[in-house]
Amino acid sequence: MKKFMAALGTVVLGFGVIAGIGTYVAAAKNDPGLTSATPAGTYTAPDGKSYPHYTLHLNTYPNSTFGGHHGADGGAHPDWVSYGLAGEFGEPLTQASTGTNFVVPPHSAVTITIWQYDSGETLNNDFFAKIRGTVGNTATLVERYDTKSHSNATEAKTITQIPHDQVGHTFTIHGIADAKDQVFVNVPLPMANDDEVSAAEEEGGFTQFPSMMTFTIITGDEGEYVWNCEFPCGDGTVARFGNAMSAMSYMSGHWIVRA
Repeated sequence: MKKFMAALGTVVLGFGVIAGIGTYVAAAKNDPGLTSATPAGTYTAPDGKSYPHYTLHLNTYPNSTFGGHHGADGGAHPDWVSYGLAGEFGEPLTQASTGTNFVVPPHSAVTITIWQYDSGETLNNDFFAKIRGTVGNTATLVERYDTKSHSNATEAKTITQIPHDQVGHTFTIHGIADAKDQVFVNVPLPMANDDEVSAAEEEGGFTQFPSMMTFTIITGDEGEYVWNCEFPCGDGTVARFGNAMSAMSYMSGHWIVRA
């Protein structure tokens, strides 16, 4: 009887996960707003091949009160962690009407810089602590970037992974679109100093010293993919995989490759 009930529970849980995925996909289709990557000349890859070059600047926050696509008051869930568009020096784009659905051209190089303003903990799976799918499977990390002086407070370094217990969030693209190119990109984002994050939040702001990660992706054929954060950041839910972590426009969005 116990074995039967355990098996039944597993089946019920499985249906629940499937239902959750269905809801997630439906929400993805209804998520409004698109951000196009910015043209930036030509990029020469390590193998000598040249590509049209584009850039994206993003931030990750410990809450949604930065404005932007959530609004000045943080929207429906001001206490949820969130991605948002960033300016040239990691400043919040408070008037942005979009934030998490990105349009990039095919067969191009897209350089993404992400300022990570949140604290962090340990990944459930250290697979996501490694950088995958970028040029050279590497990224450039500045552990402390000074947003007031617009300069690196620590030396920039090229990395292939970060400690699995010092992760703030991840930027992870995955999927197969329309039977075309399979895509998998994973970039872990180091946590900012926990005490500084908490002190800044208490004052209604964000830390002066986020971490900064820069990496380049070479896009393939046209297609539509989903990106998300693989750090368990959905506080207050089972295994912390709900709320912001599974919500479009917070820690999930679209990666759309099209001309």
